[in-house]
Amino acid sequence: MCGICGITWNDQNLIRSMGQGIKHRGPEQEGFYIDDSISMCCERLKILDLSENAKQPLHNEDSSIWVVLNGEIYNFQEIKKELENKHKFYTNADTEVIVHAYEEYGEDCVHKLNGMFSFAIWDSNKKKLFIARDRLGVKPLFYCTVNNNLLFSSEIKSLLQFDGVKRKINYDGLYQFVTYAYTIDGQTMLDGIYELLPGHKLVYSFSDKSLKIEKYWDLSIAESKNDEDYYLKNLEGLLTKSIRLRKVSDAPLGALLSGGLDSSIMVAILSRISDEPVKTFTTGFGHALDEFSEAKVVAEHCGTDHKEILLNFDYLSKSLPTILWHMEFPFGRPSILSNYLVAEQVKKFVTVVYTGEGSDELFGGYNRYLIYSKNESGVSLEKKLGSITSGFFKDGNSTRKIFSDTVMNYNNSTNNPKNVFLKIIDENKNASLLNQALLFDIKTEIPGAQTWRIDRCGYAHAVEMREPFLDYELAQFSLTIPSNLKINQENGINKKYILQKLATKFLPEKIAKRKKFPWGIPFHDFF
Repeated sequence: MCGICGITWNDQNLIRSMGQGIKHRGPEQEGFYIDDSISMCCERLKILDLSENAKQPLHNEDSSIWVVLNGEIYNFQEIKKELENKHKFYTNADTEVIVHAYEEYGEDCVHKLNGMFSFAIWDSNKKKLFIARDRLGVKPLFYCTVNNNLLFSSEIKSLLQFDGVKRKINYDGLYQFVTYAYTIDGQTMLDGIYELLPGHKLVYSFSDKSLKIEKYWDLSIAESKNDEDYYLKNLEGLLTKSIRLRKVSDAPLGALLSGGLDSSIMVAILSRISDEPVKTFTTGFGHALDEFSEAKVVAEHCGTDHKEILLNFDYLSKSLPTILWHMEFPFGRPSILSNYLVAEQVKKFVTVVYTGEGSDELFGGYNRYLIYSKNESGVSLEKKLGSITSGFFKDGNSTRKIFSDTVMNYNNSTNNPKNVFLKIIDENKNASLLNQALLFDIKTEIPGAQTWRIDRCGYAHAVEMREPFLDYELAQFSLTIPSNLKINQENGINKKYILQKLATKFLPEKIAKRKKFPWGIPFHDFF
């Protein structure tokens, strides 16, 4: 877990300033690589190999290739075994694996990696910078160009350290935010600053100062027809594999436990594959919405080392300016406020923590998905667009009271929300409407809102959040599951039916079949 940044020229003062802008992401170790062509920085939080040897940037044997990494490569030990006969390793860090995988496989090295990551490789022999982001966009990467030179960073505030980066509103991004409460398709709300899309790679060539971006991986719907046991068996196998992969850590590790389906099955499986009791944490505000009692049932059932943490309204109100600084933009998910306080509290006990994000988008957990499981042939495009939109401003009249005509009348043919929606859906138009909606959210809401929220709140307190539901193999498998096994209506409405069914194997029935309960802040009391 780190913050990374770089520029395609030599400027020691600027790269140090950019590093300070993301120091909170990795307060334990700072490293630089600077030559005539490039300047790179890594602000590191030590998770794997806590020694000074693992200080980034890391290099290959002859120092011709350098890398900075934000995130974790969960299968690095497997890759290391493949490469150690041909390459010399100096550390036990996952970062070093990327250098040698690049030497061996070139840009195709990304296909070997299973993890949450954004990294940048400087190849001094080929005079090129190679950047990649993980398949589901768990880790962020922003970039911009100024006079054909490239700047990149884990956060936008770092890019703004350079005076040549202008602070100007991007109406594409703002229009998207009005619609969804987050931006999509690589847009941000600042003109000229972009987010590298999930599953994409970027190559900057120094010979002609050219920039090339390509997709290296994509999700698609491939619904299959098998019996329920087939899906249960594969779901259990993939979820267990994902949870096991994410156990690798040289720093203290725990899990957030709300007592809901997602975190409960995650903790149950994690407990089964752990030698020691799992450290679990439940938070609340001393309100009727708290889930302490449900979480306690799960903790006792799984034998965890459990802690209940009471959060404070007064402290939260004082923290709002700091939270906004970390978010960098208006946040359309109120749960961010709870996430921020939770990360601050769990840091007292652990550095790495499991969370249950992503399950709703994979298996159909939100009420807005219900329309796709009923009378699919009669659902219009307008209804599809309206239901899938989860932003605050669905009422046009209310929105016009807040935003100017310039924003409300903006209708760029390429980047407006409707066209981005259609571009994703049209590629899978023969699939069920529910899986189309889920695919859209996996590609947009997960990187645009969910992982953004978790990433920023965790890094604000130097806590690494790991989301086992956001494993690319599990995500791809989820899109093979028929709609009726996600939202089943044979005996009432059962959202996330297949996950509920699996949970009955690990949890008390009252937890496994508990209805979805909104986690966050009791806003009436807060305001």
